Amino acid sequence: MEKAHEVLKNVFGFDSFKHEQEAVCPATCFVSSDLIEDAREDQVDGLVQRGVKAANLDSTQGADRASWVKNEVLSGSMKILYVAPERLNNEGFISMMRRVKISLLAVDESHCISQWGASFRPEYLKIARFAEELDVERVLCLTATATPSVAKDICDSFFIDRNAGVFRIPMYRPNLALRAEVVDTMNAKINRLVTILKERTGPSIVYVTLQKHAEEVANHLRPHDLEATVYHAGLPSEERERVQQHFMDSTKGIVVATIAFGMGIDKANIRQVIHLFMPKTLENYSQEVGRAGRDGLPSTCYMFLCASDVPILEGFARGDTCAKRDLELWLQEVALKDAAADGTLDFNHYKQSKEYDIRQNVLNLCYAQLELDYGYIRAITPFYSIYDISSKSADGWQKVLNDNSSAAKAIRASWIPKGKTYQVDMVATAEYSKMDRSDLARTVNMWELDGNIFSKASQLRARYMATKPLPRALKDIKNLAELMYQRMVAREEEAVEKIRQVIQFATTDDCLAQLLAAYFGDEEVVPDGMCGQCTFCLAGQGVEFEPIAQAVPDATRIKQILGACPERDDPRLLARMAFGITSPRLTGGKWSTYHPLFGSMVDTDFNALVAAFDVECKKAGYAKAEPAAFAPRTSQKRTYTQTSTASSSRGGYRGGYGGGGYKRGRRGKW
Repeated sequence: MEKAHEVLKNVFGFDSFKHEQEAVCPATCFVSSDLIEDAREDQVDGLVQRGVKAANLDSTQGADRASWVKNEVLSGSMKILYVAPERLNNEGFISMMRRVKISLLAVDESHCISQWGASFRPEYLKIARFAEELDVERVLCLTATATPSVAKDICDSFFIDRNAGVFRIPMYRPNLALRAEVVDTMNAKINRLVTILKERTGPSIVYVTLQKHAEEVANHLRPHDLEATVYHAGLPSEERERVQQHFMDSTKGIVVATIAFGMGIDKANIRQVIHLFMPKTLENYSQEVGRAGRDGLPSTCYMFLCASDVPILEGFARGDTCAKRDLELWLQEVALKDAAADGTLDFNHYKQSKEYDIRQNVLNLCYAQLELDYGYIRAITPFYSIYDISSKSADGWQKVLNDNSSAAKAIRASWIPKGKTYQVDMVATAEYSKMDRSDLARTVNMWELDGNIFSKASQLRARYMATKPLPRALKDIKNLAELMYQRMVAREEEAVEKIRQVIQFATTDDCLAQLLAAYFGDEEVVPDGMCGQCTFCLAGQGVEFEPIAQAVPDATRIKQILGACPERDDPRLLARMAFGITSPRLTGGKWSTYHPLFGSMVDTDFNALVAAFDVECKKAGYAKAEPAAFAPRTSQKRTYTQTSTASSSRGGYRGGYGGGGYKRGRRGKW
């Protein structure tokens, strides 16, 4: 351990290890990584400044930089390499890593490997496969939000001993005061937020659900002499970096942000974390409040509960499940496509997403199921199918025109003028010229590297190696689609249940710190089960909260939706429009988010909506509308149905907050 303390002091500048770090040193070395590009670069820069040979490898890098990184890895001089999990779909990367000795594989945010987790990402399962196939010497999985079931999944996936191989830092942070408050309106939220921020003693983060909320809230704060900056994924990267740096340098800065803000942020003196809108899960809540008070000084974390927030969260939960018929049609396309001569299949996920009304993240999950659960395919390096080429100089363009290689001739024969650019469809060009698509792409890349052209690639096509025959009989395809659909529905109900857990946490008659620790399997960490400073400990009871009652479908409004949207092939599409849930098919359509009826039945039981629209679709024979049948948008104002009758068929709402009023639970074990 003497060497470990020497490196800790000389390289990282610390006198002592943090919780449990020293305990793992005899078995491995400690590495922390972050999977967001900007944060990875920040961590690499920090390591390089300390004299550690580290680098990041990602798709945004130029060819020269990427080549240098790869050469350093192959030579053995690179000590730490940061990559995103998606890099494991690249055959070239896998081939390179087979040639080097990997002493440690560190997996940050490792809870994403668990299908029980709220942040499940199938690419993380490929990390476990990578570690096994390359016989990686040591694996270190890092997470701040692992429940007992998630921790079990991590251990099982990476063959980690659940007794000797798990090191857990206590979840309880005695310097954090957890508060829950109920508000009725957005105005009430803003008024209370202004009061809280006026009294702040240090930097504050205000979390919101939607990007538009971040802009709106910041605008409301400024007239009160509260200069708040805005951060969300929709901002240009330069603006995000500016906001982040401003916050890091500030002593009392305020940032209003979506959950995109915080990854890689290590600011010790954040005094307040405020959830102006309810978080979607307790995992999100725990991670976000964990950014407060890292210096050990008192800090306060507020969560606002507002009835109108719940439908927005449910929209997120319900939005990922597609229609079963769409899933069947997608699976037919995949299963019936003939593989190329080399055994590969390729698909345009973007086009499939639009055509089958399946969100791209869900489509990725479907392909991952075919790969990891059923073993039909294996993802390999994707490629871009469209290249837009433009002249960089007259001399350079002449060189392109004079290139007499077979690939160059094929490209010039197929390119289509588009203003000042020429567009090349690499797939179509390869088919007609009988040439390999990679040779065509390599020619364009060489033109650009030689300084002759500018090129922009688009329409990424995913590639898969067929590992065993997919089902081709319609009956077998339907059976497989049914299995995959039931997994989708289960995940949807689980997501709705996560929302219920957040409300139960905030309203139960028990110490909030104790409840949060117990949720992550750390039941004995809070002294006497009472922190003495949360909402319950101060008031002696939890807050009472009454979300919007789930109404039965209104027949008049159902008719209005049917009149506006002529589609009858997908009852879930109609239910999404009524409830206000976006989807690839709705986005940009005449019945998209801009339509006055979009979201007009947000207070209605979603499953009841699907059932009601299914009746109408069945009558119409599940027919797809002709393009000319779309009803025009009107200037009708959006209105909302409101009835006193509550009806719910959802497990996540029954007996909870669906029937009108979320009653405080009794103190005791969660």
